[in-house]
Amino acid sequence: MDFDSVVKKRTSVKNFSSKKPAPEKIVELIEVANLAPTPGNLHIIHYIMAEESALIAKIAELCHQSFIRTAPYVVVICTNPKQARRMYDKRADKYVKHHVGAAIENFLLKVIDGGLASSLVGTFNESLLKELLGIPEDNEIEAVLPVGYELIKGKTKPTEKQSLVTRLSFNNWGNRFYKPI
Repeated sequence: MDFDSVVKKRTSVKNFSSKKPAPEKIVELIEVANLAPTPGNLHIIHYIMAEESALIAKIAELCHQSFIRTAPYVVVICTNPKQARRMYDKRADKYVKHHVGAAIENFLLKVIDGGLASSLVGTFNESLLKELLGIPEDNEIEAVLPVGYELIKGKTKPTEKQSLVTRLSFNNWGNRFYKPI
């Protein structure tokens, strides 16, 4: 699939099929996420791949998102910003968020390219989720990504995005007219 098609087809799916992808496909998604740009080439993201249905049910409960229960896999993305903070001080948290955002987008685009479905979940009880998954206290949970096949392929359509007409400026804020140099 060409890149533009992948980007345009990306959507959040909340109804998963009982068909389970091979675990290698999920590891491949994580490998692509791992290719995202990093601040100072620091590798600060840790990935947890959950596939046990009882564990996934508990994750769903801690996210207050019952649809997660139907996913055959859940990938939890964590960071340890300590190294970045030593290197970048006050700017570190911003750089960590850049890195995580890029990794998640790589992951979600590879999901579409691989014929799978996912959704980005950012709401969860962090302390209880850390306890459940044995995540060290100095790490932060950034996102929960349920993954599988869509229940009815193609049923979930991407939402239409707002036009850039009022949000794109040229050379300075509010200049709506492009003038070639």
